[in-house]
Amino acid sequence: MLTVGQGESRATATVQRAVTLSCMPGARGSHPDPQAACTQLRAVAGDFNAITATPSDRLCTKEWNPFVVTADGVWQGKRVSYSYTFANACAMNSDLDSVFAF
Repeated sequence: MLTVGQGESRATATVQRAVTLSCMPGARGSHPDPQAACTQLRAVAGDFNAITATPSDRLCTKEWNPFVVTADGVWQGKRVSYSYTFANACAMNSDLDSVFAF
C-alpha cells in the first residue's frame, strides 16, 4: 500500500491518496502506472530511501506545509514500512518519480 498524506508524520497525516502495487509475478494494482513504478523499485532494489533522497533542480518555496509518503507491504519476502516527510507539495512533486506518482 502506498499513500500520500498531508501532515508532519505518518501518525498524524491525513491520507489524501492511496494505491496498491504488486510487482510479482507481474506489475499490477490500482497504481496508475504499475509497470513504471515496479521498474523504479527494481532499479533501487526496493530501497525507498534511494527514491526520496534524489533532490530535484526545481525551485520551491520554503513554506512548511508538510506532506508524507508511505509504503507498507513486502518486497522480495521482507516486510517494508517506510515513510518520508516533504516540506510541502512542491518539494514532494519535484522529488518523486514513478512509485509515488499517483
